[in-house]
Parts: sequence; C-alpha cells; structure tokens
Amino acid sequence: MVASGIILILSAVFLCVHNYRESEEAFRNSQTALAGLKDLIPEVPQESLTEIEKELGFEIKSGDNVFEKFDEEHPKEKNDAMPSLQLDGRYYCGYITLTALGIELPVLNEWSYPNLNIAPCRYEGSPQTHDFIIAAHNYNSHFGQIKYLSEGDEIIFTDVLGDKYRYVVAYTEYIDGYNPEQMSENKNSSWDLTLFTCTLNGQSRVTVRAKLEKE
Repeated sequence: MVASGIILILSAVFLCVHNYRESEEAFRNSQTALAGLKDLIPEVPQESLTEIEKELGFEIKSGDNVFEKFDEEHPKEKNDAMPSLQLDGRYYCGYITLTALGIELPVLNEWSYPNLNIAPCRYEGSPQTHDFIIAAHNYNSHFGQIKYLSEGDEIIFTDVLGDKYRYVVAYTEYIDGYNPEQMSENKNSSWDLTLFTCTLNGQSRVTVRAKLEKE
C-alpha cells in the first residue's frame, strides 16, 4: 500500500512537471511567432488599400511572405475565408489580445493538434461572418485562464491586414467534450466570437462567448 501511494505521488509530480515544461515551451513558441507576426502586419489597415486591390484580391508580398486570398485556394470555404500570412512554414490569420488577463497570442489559420502546441488556432468561421471560433490548449500561457474572463471584459482580434475587431465578453459556459456541435450553434445567437479550451480532466470545454462591439 505504501509503495502504491509513493508511485501515485511520484506519477502526479512527474505529470505536473511535464505539463509545466509543455506550458513554458508553448509560451516561448507563441511569443516568438507573435513577435515575427507583428513585424510583418502592416500598420496601415485594410481600409487604406485601393478599391481595385480589394476587388481583385491583389496579393501583397513582403519578402517570402504572402497575404493570401484564402477563397481562391479554398473555394468550398468561401464564406469562411480569411487572409493569412506565412511565418516559419505556418499560416497565421492574426493575433488575439485578452486585455483583462494580460495575454496576447498569435492565431494560426488552421486547427490541428500540432498547431495547438504552437499557438491558438482558428477552429472555424471569421470576424466578417460573425461566427469566429478560436481553440487553444489549456496551458496558462494560452487559454488556461479564460475561465476567469468576466462579462464586459475586452477581447481584441487583429487580422493580418491590420484590421482590429473589438469584442466584449457576454458569458462563459461549459460544453460537454462529446458535443462539439454545440460549440458552433451560432444561428440566431447574440455572440460573434467564441474562445474555448478543455478542462483539466478533458471532459468539458471552457467556452467564452463574446459580442462584436467595434470593427
């Protein structure tokens, strides 16, 4: 019995140390990407582009990085299109600022488990279609603290064209981990942005809903 107890304690300690190291590595990866992304995002927002550039989807090149016209490569997802910027072989759609938590993170344009180890990911939707969903790991340096966001807190998303979208938190809910459809049930809803991460036991998803305040 004593030996079993010691093994359990050592296992718990090992797990805590492992999670801490993963969180620290995720923080370093995300902040390195954020710095590079901010250097490449133009200071002049999208509204300053000429009407011809907007209509033609003109590609703005900066070295080896390209602001993509996403719907040309993904015509089936045209209503879900977002411009993206390539950095170190990955595509980012912008960065998110959680003002109340003092957290700022880049957002990868496509969701995958390997991508989640780097930064939060666009799960689906976009600011333009008012159904934007962003997922991230529950590392403290990523979305582990979003459960502390309160009604009225500000969230800012800045896309790769320099446009800022300001949201306010409406409420927080917990969604069953086996009911992913509930995450995107946005028909006739009053929220435009969703942030989510898993709980520590992985059974539920901490889900923050927010309304677009200013575009």
